[in-house]
Amino acid sequence: MIVEDERDEYNQFDLSDFQHGEDNGSSHVDLTYSTDIPTNIANMMGVRTRIRDRQMHEQLKGDLVEHVWRRFGVNETFVCWNIDDCPVPVDTDLGSIVDNFEHALHQMGFEGRMSINVDCKKLNSNEEALFKAGRIFYLPYGETMYSNYGTRPTLDMTFYMLSVLQETAPILANLAVVVKPNIDPGGELHRVLHCLKSRGHNVLLVELPPDEKCLFSVDSLLKNSRFLGGGKPRAKKELTPEEMRPLYDSEEEEEEDGSYDVSDLSNQKMLDFSERIKHVKGPRTVVFWDAIDCPFPLCFSPEQIFQKIKSVLMKKGTNDNITIWAYVDERSWRDKCLGNKTWDSRIYFLPAGDRRVRMLNDMYLQCRDAPLHHCPGLLILVSNHFSGDPFYMDLFQDMEHQNYHPFLIIPREHSNISESPDEWPQSLFNRPRKSSQGPLPKKPKLDAA
Repeated sequence: MIVEDERDEYNQFDLSDFQHGEDNGSSHVDLTYSTDIPTNIANMMGVRTRIRDRQMHEQLKGDLVEHVWRRFGVNETFVCWNIDDCPVPVDTDLGSIVDNFEHALHQMGFEGRMSINVDCKKLNSNEEALFKAGRIFYLPYGETMYSNYGTRPTLDMTFYMLSVLQETAPILANLAVVVKPNIDPGGELHRVLHCLKSRGHNVLLVELPPDEKCLFSVDSLLKNSRFLGGGKPRAKKELTPEEMRPLYDSEEEEEEDGSYDVSDLSNQKMLDFSERIKHVKGPRTVVFWDAIDCPFPLCFSPEQIFQKIKSVLMKKGTNDNITIWAYVDERSWRDKCLGNKTWDSRIYFLPAGDRRVRMLNDMYLQCRDAPLHHCPGLLILVSNHFSGDPFYMDLFQDMEHQNYHPFLIIPREHSNISESPDEWPQSLFNRPRKSSQGPLPKKPKLDAA
């Protein structure tokens, strides 16, 4: 048969690849080669013994710490310092402060470049000259509107921290903050520092000692510095597996749209930005709602609030991937919505605090955690406290550079309109707004590619 006669010509592989070569054409077999294979239990016990060997364990741990420290210990360190809260000691040479910080940080294992960044309400001409001569950067200089109008920004220093660290991404820069001892655990500074720590940054606290005269010597900086959460820095920091995991997780390859597909995850966790935010893959709409300026109807449950807002937005042509963060009065909402999340929809209630500062910080954390590169998004802000401040408005409109179309709703412009719970919140989205970016954009069309 044809098949029988020609089948050897149709092999899709070379048989010689599977044949052992012979030395000098000899078929001699090495009879000294051992074919004894240990039993499975012997193999298992041998591996177990090697793993449990204390010396080997310490060597592996040391090698891993050395590897991580070499990768992250040379990163740049930003020193942030509010000199209104922590004044410069009288008759202190600013140049020596810079040198002492550099020497102290190097002794603590931070080998990369260092910059000192200060914030205060106002610098007089002498202080300004001293800062420039002392290689200390005044944070408001970085704002375009400051150079244009000479007006000091009303921004909080926590925003500057997020901003300067975001510029170094994806490299995880170190942050050192000059603070008073026992910073307020309920304050925005404490919250933002923990947010940065959870995202893999080394956060170092330089706490003021009672005696200000010895504050900025090298010995004093070494003595009064500690990591956020406890622990003294040293040249070879011993990181626990929990501390090392976010460092490696932060370099995971992102999806094409700069987000993660977490559609299979539970919605029962309250996303308060204390950890990295992960969104469902694809185009999205994010809403930051000041529920003190624009309260929710008390008759609605969280699920109903979300569905009402979602329904109005989708009628306007937005996509159905919507996430809402609502900033509420802690005393009024503690029992109803703060704490454990008992509903399934993606609406999250957070204590307002200084809500304008917190909302701006959270918007930047959201854009940092889930940047959009290949598909557009919509960022809706419902608040009275941004439109009157040119700096906050400028930063809000900058969200467009993150591929989020910014859209502002000012509740006080709609305060004279009465609507029933069934109609809410249609009036917020129906009336024209002078201060907004125009009408809500239609559902974005993805490129053909």
